[in-house]
Amino acid sequence: MGRSTVERSIKSLVLEVARERGIPELDEDGLSCLPRLRQFREPVLRAVAAYTPVHPRRKRLTLLEPDEIAAGANRVRLRSENANRDVALIYVLFCTGAKPIEIARLEVRDYLNSDGSIRERSEMRPETAVNGRSRPLFFTSSRACAAVDAYLVERRRRKLGVAVPASGFDAYRGLDPSSALFLTEGGWPFEIGGRGPNDQRETCRLMIATLRSIFKRAGWTGVTAQSARRVVARRLADKGADGAQVGEILGLSSSRAVRRLLGSNRRPLENLARELV
Repeated sequence: MGRSTVERSIKSLVLEVARERGIPELDEDGLSCLPRLRQFREPVLRAVAAYTPVHPRRKRLTLLEPDEIAAGANRVRLRSENANRDVALIYVLFCTGAKPIEIARLEVRDYLNSDGSIRERSEMRPETAVNGRSRPLFFTSSRACAAVDAYLVERRRRKLGVAVPASGFDAYRGLDPSSALFLTEGGWPFEIGGRGPNDQRETCRLMIATLRSIFKRAGWTGVTAQSARRVVARRLADKGADGAQVGEILGLSSSRAVRRLLGSNRRPLENLARELV
């Protein structure tokens, strides 16, 4: 079992305890932040030790269908102060299955060719990917591309990450190709740093917090960036992708990691066997 799997299990348990009996020392954001959990380890451990589940643990439904994603994006458009960016973030997340830190590292040149056309088959560059290995990156969703295009139009209008045209050639739609594809409200790249004093693995807290806020505005309960990856994995499998192809798109090197992400969604044998011929 990997370290990230253990961390997710711990966060899930603490969140369940907090929802059923409360941990006054921690707010909602602190419940998903390991350094904060360590900071308040004594009250957290006391609460967990005294915890007895009242109801059987049920897995919340987070496998959103395309129409549900579109409906959530429409709600975000009405409720967000940075609507074009936030809607584009939703669609890129659900069409690529990229992790938050990978989305924060994407650049304009990953989405656009120099002539301004969309790179339908792009690349998650090694320096962008969490595992440091290149993998295919596809921008072939009409909804996702329309959302990103609308955001880039706004960026150019607001002069966020624009480039000085050379020889009159307006490359990359007038944007700096090496600028981040998604920017903060202030027009800056999302900051990436270590997870904590004793954990130097990189993370992007602001992107995670931004996505959490977007999910709330979309009206989705229990949806996280990880469950979005699960949606992508399940959609790929439903369209006929095998485990190796799912792993290639999501950057998973082991079949076990793919199975864990897909989860158990086995259909009854009688349904599978019905009307085979």
